[in-house]
Amino acid sequence: MHWQRLDRDNSVKVIDSVKSDANAGLFSVGTSEVKRANLPFYEGYFLYQVTNYASLPSFSFQYLGDGTFFQYLDGTESPIHAVNDKGILTLNQHNIMNYLDFYFSHVSDEEGDIIVIHNPHDMPLLDSLDADAYNAVFSQHTPAQINHNDSNNSFEIDTDLYKESQLVRGKITVTAKGRVSIKDEKMIMHTVVNPGFTDSMM
Repeated sequence: MHWQRLDRDNSVKVIDSVKSDANAGLFSVGTSEVKRANLPFYEGYFLYQVTNYASLPSFSFQYLGDGTFFQYLDGTESPIHAVNDKGILTLNQHNIMNYLDFYFSHVSDEEGDIIVIHNPHDMPLLDSLDADAYNAVFSQHTPAQINHNDSNNSFEIDTDLYKESQLVRGKITVTAKGRVSIKDEKMIMHTVVNPGFTDSMM
């Protein structure tokens, strides 16, 4: 993610737009930093991050916004769906994996976080695996397979996922409006329960 720090005037505009009576004390242009990142699948909407450095530890809030309207990302799918339904979402073969990364980094599954594994070197807890399990991660990894359904402009993606402390191959459906569902999962291997202990699958 490439972040651009906003100047003071634009930072003030963002802070004034996102703060409410309940959280007004959390934001001050003198103690906060506002950054913005482009998202390749949205037209005219960006990812904003407001960080308060006055507290220890510092904390951040993220929003989707167009500079005037801001939707707070609260860890559920609802804010993303609300923005998608504005008709500004365009998914294609080149940005669909970027969208999945964004979606799963802001929407938690009932059992916890989901991470798309593009490169097995990026797999969480990789250094804690024993030699056999470590080798299995790389030998069983395959790049994501992306299929586009022309009839309804949806995508079917087969990709490796880190989910519930396990490495799985998941079949994911993404609709034209950005609704994401995991249709099928196939176990690749268990990850570490205690360092040095794994059960290789398959």
